[in-house]
Amino acid sequence: MVTPQARLIQLNSLPEAGPLRVRRLLDAFGGVEPLARATAQALCQVQGVGPVLAKRIVAGFHDEVWLARELERARRQGAAIVTPDDPGYPDALRTITDPPVALYLRGTLTEADRVAVAIVGSRHASLYGLQCAEQLAYELALRGVTVVSGLARGIDGAAHRGALRASGRTLAVLGSGLSRVYPDEHRQLAKEIAGHGAVLSEYPMETQPLPRHFPQRNRLISGLSLGVVVVEAAQRSGALITADCALEQGREVFAVPGPMTAVTSHGTHQLLKQGARLVTSVEDILEELRLQPETVPARGRMR
Repeated sequence: MVTPQARLIQLNSLPEAGPLRVRRLLDAFGGVEPLARATAQALCQVQGVGPVLAKRIVAGFHDEVWLARELERARRQGAAIVTPDDPGYPDALRTITDPPVALYLRGTLTEADRVAVAIVGSRHASLYGLQCAEQLAYELALRGVTVVSGLARGIDGAAHRGALRASGRTLAVLGSGLSRVYPDEHRQLAKEIAGHGAVLSEYPMETQPLPRHFPQRNRLISGLSLGVVVVEAAQRSGALITADCALEQGREVFAVPGPMTAVTSHGTHQLLKQGARLVTSVEDILEELRLQPETVPARGRMR
């Protein structure tokens, strides 16, 4: 028998559906079980669902071979799959307008992850930016704050490493499936993160890291966090998309200033002009979020 959770995993395999359409479908039919029994004609009565998508949804619910293989892929790689009704699903994501239909994770989520701050920024970071990201992540982790980022090159990787160096918790949100960690050189980093937090994705296990996935995953980086710190970003940057998501979700936005002549300062300075909180030390973040130091009351330095 296919469980309601498995039905949601099947729905999640259809990228054309998306979390907002899925939510409308679930609301219209009163849950995933009646939705799975619906005809393509009935599905077309829901806003945003055309004949092609309706047929794909019906076919997806009947594809139990794919489901069995997907569950086996997750099991072999030690990944859990949680859906919004599961107790292991992050409460923070339940509050956003488009929570993932299914969330794959390798590692663990704990109560401590309710107090989380995202650090994001340019893939083409300067030495200054890398040092700032790693230092802020290190100091946040020392104080019991979980560091969230996207495992990308540059600022993201530095943020994860800073948290790990402090033996703290960190969460990495991928724009690909857990079987397709991207970039390749961060595979070992992903393993370390899973041992001190979790690597997460809303995409099925074998999903490739397509460009359109990364703006979509940015809403999860901000959604998991109390606030987003942007360290270096060009004017058109994925980090700025994450900042926009944070504002839409009611999260705080912070920015680290940089040299005025640097391209990667343009985005952060733009955020500061728009009202982002200036960050010159970790205390600026803790003060704005009203967080009390939990482990180390004074600033630490990396060694």
